[in-house]
Amino acid sequence: MPETDVSSFNREGVKLAGVLNLPESASTSSALAVLLCQGLSGVKHLVLPEIAAGFASQGLASLRFDYAGYGESEGDSGWIDPPARVNDALYAFAWLRSQQGIDASRVGVYGHSYGGPVAITIASREPKVRAVVSVSGPGGGAWMLSSIRASWDWIAFKDCIEQECAKVATTGQSTLVDIGEIFPFSPAFLAAYAKLKAAAGGTSAMASGNSAKFKLASVDAMLDFHPEDAARRFGPRPLLLVHGEADDVATIESIAPIYANAPGPKKWIIVPGAAHNDLDSGAGLNHAIGLAAEWFTEHLAATAGIASAR
Repeated sequence: MPETDVSSFNREGVKLAGVLNLPESASTSSALAVLLCQGLSGVKHLVLPEIAAGFASQGLASLRFDYAGYGESEGDSGWIDPPARVNDALYAFAWLRSQQGIDASRVGVYGHSYGGPVAITIASREPKVRAVVSVSGPGGGAWMLSSIRASWDWIAFKDCIEQECAKVATTGQSTLVDIGEIFPFSPAFLAAYAKLKAAAGGTSAMASGNSAKFKLASVDAMLDFHPEDAARRFGPRPLLLVHGEADDVATIESIAPIYANAPGPKKWIIVPGAAHNDLDSGAGLNHAIGLAAEWFTEHLAATAGIASAR
C-alpha cells in the first residue's frame, strides 16, 4: 500500500500536513478516493491510519490530514473551529481530486466523530463530493454541548461563553481551558478512553493537537455549527450514518434531525450496545471501516453522471 507524506494549503495559505494512501490498483488505473476528516483530536495519526489501510485493501485511495493548528500543520493552535475545519477540508478535497492516480469524478468524504458533521457540511457546499460516510458524528452544536450537561450547568455554561465573548471583544485574548471544560465527558467515556489510550495511543474524540489547552471562545463557533441544516442542502449524494446505540457523546437523538433532513439516498446503521469509543478501535472500528468501504465502493463507482446538488 503506497503511503506518501504530502502537504497542501488552505484558503489562508496555511500549510496542511497530510498522508496520501494509494491502493496497488492506482498504478494501473485511476482510483476511487476518499477524504478522511478527523474528529475532535484534529490529527491524522489517530484512528485514521487504520481507516486508510482498510480502504486501501478495498481499492480506495485516501487523504488524511492535520487541521490548521494541529499536529504537523501550520496555524494558530488551541482553536476548535468547525467552520474553519470545513474550509481546510474543502481545500484538501480539491487537492486530492487533482492528484495523478485519482479519479476526480469519483471522490467521497468520510468523517469520524466530530469529523462527521464536517463531512456533511462539505458535501452541502461542494457538488463534486459524490458520497459521504459519517461514523459516530454528533449533531448540531447546541444539542451536542447541552446533552452532556445538566440543565442548570448548561445555563451557567452559556453565561460563561457570553462573558468570554465580551472579554475577547475587549482584550483580544481568549481564555485557555482544559478540554473537559468544553466537553465534560462521562465517567464511562473517560474510563474507556483511558483503556484505549493505553492500548492504541488515543481516540478521535479527545483533543490532542499542538496545545494542551484550548480556547474557550471556540465554543461560540461550535454553537453556530448546524449539520442538520447542511443536510437539507445535501442534494442527491448518498449518505451513510453509523452510530453506536449507547454513544453518550454523539447521541442518537442528536443525529435524528440530520438523517431526517438529508434527501437521500441514505442509510443509518445503529450498532447495538456500542459506545462512542467502541467504534474507535478493535472490532467496532473494523466493522465501521467495512461498512464505509462497501458504501464508497458501491456509490462512487456509480456516480460518474450524478447531477450537481445546486
